[in-house]
Amino acid sequence: MKQDVKNRKGMSLQTQLYGLIAGLSLLILGASLYNNVESMRHYLEDQLASHAQDAAHSLGLSITPYMDEEGLVIAETMTNAIFDSGYYQHISFADMDGITKIDRQYDKVTRIVPSWFISLFPLSPPIMRSEVSSGWVQAGVLSVQSHPGASYETLWQQSIKDATDTLLLLVLALVVSYFILKAVLGPLKNIESQAKGVTQKRFELNTKVPFTTELQVVVDALNRMVSNIRQSFEEQTEIADKLSKQVYLDELTGLPNRRALLQQFSSMQNEREHLSDGVYLCLISLPSLAELNNAEGYGAGDDYVKHAAGLITQTYQECGEHQVFRISGSEIAVLAKLAEADAQKLDEHLVSCFAIANREKYTEGFARHVMIDVNPNEAFVACMKRLDNLIAHNCYYQVQYGLVPTQSDSESKSRTEWQDVFEQFHQTIQANNVATISAKEILTDLQELENIFDLLIQPVIDAKQQMVYAETFARFKLDNKILPTADVFAMASNLGVLHELEQAVICFMLNKLQHVSESKVAINISNNALHDEKFRDWLFTTINALQTKLPPLLFEINETAILASYDSAKSFINQTKALGIEVTIERFGSSLSSFKYIRNLDIDYIKVDGSYIRDLKEADTRFFIQTVTQICHGIGVKIIAPHVEDMAIADSCLELNIDALQGRGLFQVYEFDSICDENSCKDRPVSLESLLTYV
Repeated sequence: MKQDVKNRKGMSLQTQLYGLIAGLSLLILGASLYNNVESMRHYLEDQLASHAQDAAHSLGLSITPYMDEEGLVIAETMTNAIFDSGYYQHISFADMDGITKIDRQYDKVTRIVPSWFISLFPLSPPIMRSEVSSGWVQAGVLSVQSHPGASYETLWQQSIKDATDTLLLLVLALVVSYFILKAVLGPLKNIESQAKGVTQKRFELNTKVPFTTELQVVVDALNRMVSNIRQSFEEQTEIADKLSKQVYLDELTGLPNRRALLQQFSSMQNEREHLSDGVYLCLISLPSLAELNNAEGYGAGDDYVKHAAGLITQTYQECGEHQVFRISGSEIAVLAKLAEADAQKLDEHLVSCFAIANREKYTEGFARHVMIDVNPNEAFVACMKRLDNLIAHNCYYQVQYGLVPTQSDSESKSRTEWQDVFEQFHQTIQANNVATISAKEILTDLQELENIFDLLIQPVIDAKQQMVYAETFARFKLDNKILPTADVFAMASNLGVLHELEQAVICFMLNKLQHVSESKVAINISNNALHDEKFRDWLFTTINALQTKLPPLLFEINETAILASYDSAKSFINQTKALGIEVTIERFGSSLSSFKYIRNLDIDYIKVDGSYIRDLKEADTRFFIQTVTQICHGIGVKIIAPHVEDMAIADSCLELNIDALQGRGLFQVYEFDSICDENSCKDRPVSLESLLTYV
């Protein structure tokens, strides 16, 4: 429906009114000009008739004494004298037997007047007659016809004057009409802008009150509606924020609590199954807290905890996707997606920061930490047991560094080996000239990129089991071995080819997606790419050039990218919408920040963080999701629930009026190449909805 409205063609009311007024003005003034010219023409014809009649009477009386044979010469001379004045077209005299005695004719028309004007407004001077007597006997009939030349010139000059006056009146009328319509339609533009703003999630009041009473009613109604929406949004957002703080945040530090950690841990473990990202869990203990509380009081202990929380948050600030949690009085945990090399650097940085922060009052040391690479499918309880044992071990043996070597040892690579791997990766990207590839070349065979990327796809469905869109993922590989996404991006950044890597991923996806028709397909835009102006220019130029050859697209962007730079993200979304591409915010709620930022973003879907969906059995989580759903529906945004692992969760989501679902309980994650090979989609584009089977 949205697309139909967008593509609907029409003409603005302003253009229609201007056209109507201009047309009516031309019609009325044109008709008036024509009537004036016609009236003048009839007047001149009457004048020509009167002139001819007077000449006939006057000349007839003058030649009456000369009607004998000898006198006709004098009568003819007198006739010639009058005819030669140029005001007569024809003068003739015929006797009673019809024999023409005198005949003078001048048919030449004036050269001053254009021939088209003469054809359009012809003058037909009548022939006027007068009887001529010889004594008491009628001698004959004198016929006189005036010449229209002078009258044509008069009519032409008058027409030019009337046309000039009419044109001036038309211009004056149009100018006056323009200012009147501008005054009337100006407020209508504001109303239109306000209405468009509502559809784009911008709820702004119209402070300009129009003079027209009917428009005043419309403006007042729109302002009331917008005010009600804003009030409802603010109230429900306050409820959601308050509930989020009560349930998921630590009151002292403002950090997420243990329950939030449990949810995020489960969500990250679920996501890494098809992307093989490295997940690191760091436990930081504050060993001096109990003694500080006893020695200086709980206020000093609180300051100690807040200082440590701020220091840890600042240390992790430059990392990728991460979150800091306070899980007990003296323990802080950090969950992050990291490359192995970044984890080692971070471990060294933590040791350095804790050493600098140490003071004499911290009798047991400022902080101790231990960091582990979480094994796939490892439970949260098992991880915490490992961390507790390791931190006790480090404390006993006075071990400074907390990073524990990866336990899934067989695939572990040294730093040199990773360097060699990504040098090959870099060479592959350069072999395809990704940095300079044209839009047309993207749709050709990019065989080299297929050696380092796999395209995965998972549908998002609605309550009627119809596909809303299919989300795509790029998985990295080399020599048919899957590589962790975080490691790939970290090494690409170290090699200085992160921009080329982002372009390569998009080129690969677009090349694959040309084989899809009708089905809407989502592409994930990374945080780095979203805020990279050079990449954005390339992306929108490329999409604009290829849009007719691609299926309908949708961009998914992470909530953390929006919070990192709101203005940059809003600009990206506006550019995306200008191309007719829809937008989804994913991992919504994972940052536990206020939801008010979505009010002025022109987005179509919100995909809540999977940790909430996994925790739906809890009453407060259900209430929280229900509140978020009401907020989003109130501003025209649809809600998507990811990580739906079974039909019980799906039913719970639908009961909460969630619009769409995604997860292994509904559809598995498919390899795009296997789907294409089975259905020969490279020979003819096909709809993904017809290829996927509902579980």
